[in-house]
Parts: sequence; C-alpha cells; structure tokens
Amino acid sequence: MPRLDISRLERDLLLKGVWESLGAPRCLVTGGYLRDRLLGRATTDLDLVLPGTADEARGPAQRLAARLDASAHLLGRGENRVWRIDTSEIKIELWPLGKLDLERDIRRRDFSINALMWSLPAGPLDDRVGGLADLQDGVLRAVARRNLVEDPVRLVRAARFLAQLSGFRLEARTAAWVRSLAPRLRRAPRERLGQELLRLATAAEADRGFRALLELGLLAPAAPEPRRCDPAWLDRHLEAAARLKRRAHPLPAALRAAGDAAPLAFLARAWGSPHADAVASYAWPRSLRHHAARAASLLDETLVVADGPAADRRAFIHRAGSVFPTALALAAAVAPAREWSRWWRLWREHGEELVLPAPLLSGDEVAAALDVSPGPVLGRAVDALADAQVRGRVRTRRGAVRWLRRWARDGL
Repeated sequence: MPRLDISRLERDLLLKGVWESLGAPRCLVTGGYLRDRLLGRATTDLDLVLPGTADEARGPAQRLAARLDASAHLLGRGENRVWRIDTSEIKIELWPLGKLDLERDIRRRDFSINALMWSLPAGPLDDRVGGLADLQDGVLRAVARRNLVEDPVRLVRAARFLAQLSGFRLEARTAAWVRSLAPRLRRAPRERLGQELLRLATAAEADRGFRALLELGLLAPAAPEPRRCDPAWLDRHLEAAARLKRRAHPLPAALRAAGDAAPLAFLARAWGSPHADAVASYAWPRSLRHHAARAASLLDETLVVADGPAADRRAFIHRAGSVFPTALALAAAVAPAREWSRWWRLWREHGEELVLPAPLLSGDEVAAALDVSPGPVLGRAVDALADAQVRGRVRTRRGAVRWLRRWARDGL
C-alpha cells in the first residue's frame, strides 16, 4: 500500500471547521473518518471524543448543529449517551468520555485501525495499539477478544470491513476469535446487525464480505432462520456477488433499477429465502426488504422461465410486478451466459401494461359469468383471467367470458 499521509489530517478543512463550530474545545477524532481519510477514501461518518459528560457536551453539540442548520439528538442511556447530528452530507457523533480515561476508551474499541486518535485542530496522532502500522499493512486486527465478546455485532463488522477496504486481510488470531465466537451472533441486536449486513452487501467488494461470512461461520448465526441457510449455494455463486457490483453484469440497466435490493436478495437466497416479515427486525427499509425477499424466492423460477415461451415470460412479469428488475438482476448475475436482454426489453416496453393490464371484465362481470358470489373462488377467477390476458390467450370481452366458463368446467 502507498505510504499513509498524516498531513492529510492537518489540511482537513472539514475537521477544522467542525472544531471551530464546537467552540474549539479539547476534542479528538477517531473511528472510521480518521481511518478513511488516512487511506484517502471518501467518508461521511465523523466520530469525535470529548472529555466530560453528555450534559457538558450539550453546548458544543448544539453550537455545531446550529452551524450545520441541523439538530443535535442525544441517544442512548446512562454513560453510553452520545450526541448525533445528521445532515445530507455527513453524520457526526460526539462521544463524551464520562468516567473513562483515554486509555480505556482506546482499549475498548473493535479493531486497531479504528482505535487511532487525532487531537484537533492539528494533532498529534495517538496510536497506542499499533493501528497505524496495521492500516499501512492492510491488516484487520481486533484490539482484544473481550471486545468482540461484549459486542457480537463486531464479528460481522470484520466481514464488512473486508468488503469495504480493498486489499485488507484479517489477522489470523482475530479470524480464530471470530470463528470461535460466531454462535454469539444469534443474540446480537438485529437492528444493528442488519445495518452491518446492508453495508457489507452494498460494498464495492461485497463478494469478499460474503466469502468472509461463509468462511468465518457467520452466515447462519446472522440469519433469521439459521436452519434454512444454504452455505453450499453461496459458495457456488460468490462470483455472482461480484457481478452485482456491476463487474461484468450482463444487464447493467436492470442492476441500476434494482439498486440495493439486488445484493440483499443474494444474501436472502443464501439464507434460504426467508419471508420479508422474517427480516423486519433487521431494520432495512420496508420496500427494500420486500423486494429482496421476493426476488430471492423467485430466483429458481426466474432461471426456468428465462428459457421458456414468451407467454411465460409475460406472465412472470405480471406476477413479479415491481420486483421484476431485482429478480432479473439477481438471476442474470447467477447465470450470466443466458439470454436476458430480450426479457429486459419486454419489461421496458410493456412492463406497466403487463403488471397492471386493463381488465377485460370487472369483478362483477366475472361473478355474473360464473354465477359465483364474492369470495376466494371469485378472486382466483379474476387472477386466472388476468394471467390468461397477459399470456395472450384472451383479447376480447366475449373471449374472456368463454375462457372463464371453460376454466370453471376444468375444475377452477
């Protein structure tokens, strides 16, 4: 790796501006912002450490928030309270040391590369656990085993950093700790775990993160239903995870339309395609988790229908609805040699009319044609007629009545 340039921190105008807006207190930068700036990576998370209590940090937090035209929110309980300020450009957290001294604060952190401290406004850099050397050498090393024990979410964070930090490797002893502690992940808060997994799945080298989940024994403990996990499937399709980051994906337009739902669908398939409700506690946006779960459940059918008649492809679009781009992006990543472009063209040109075809008959007219009352039978009839319509089997109102009566005679 290129030599780290500590002078980047001295020239960082954002850090200087934030420090001045706080009222120029004694203050240190730590965590991801420091790590990423030293690596020359863009970052939007800034963690600051201030001496004193959360109440004493109220004034600086509110001054900074006012400068940023934002609000300062106090989160957490007791000695773990933190001030958070969110804007569209950056998320800032102010961590009061409270009763901790700086040594204990550094020693309780997850990985050495996140345990560096930079005193504002101009340094020096405080490196008590070898984080700078690990950053230079591309090594991910836990500060202490007990830190992983106390917060099992950090186990998945190890895999997430491998997905985000190109060229980094997990130190052997840390890897052994993670493997031995993997079962503890089942008791980790699902909301925080979900955020780590989302960041892993959407990272530039998500395939490395997924491989780490597999090799470190984290896939099942992180899942909502561990017994349904399919590690063999994940092992076979790790190259698909790389394609989902636009590396040689056969349908870039579909991948763009799918967005973050596509890599999450990949993870959901490795988990055995749980229902969207099963991952509600992971706190992913509702639409995102529904698209991911539905696309994962449709994967096998998507692969079959891809080689089938055009009528089946039209009917699949009708059933998949708005999830279709995610389902297609996932399937194309898994089987890139198939012919996918014609199906995508069908979606672009006729997707809306296939998902919501103009009904040939109203619900009342379907009921009258079959002499049935509102209920499950009528619902099935309406759905069956829509399917026949998008397949091209029915094109007129009269034809729809005839088709419905044949459908009823054949046993509903």
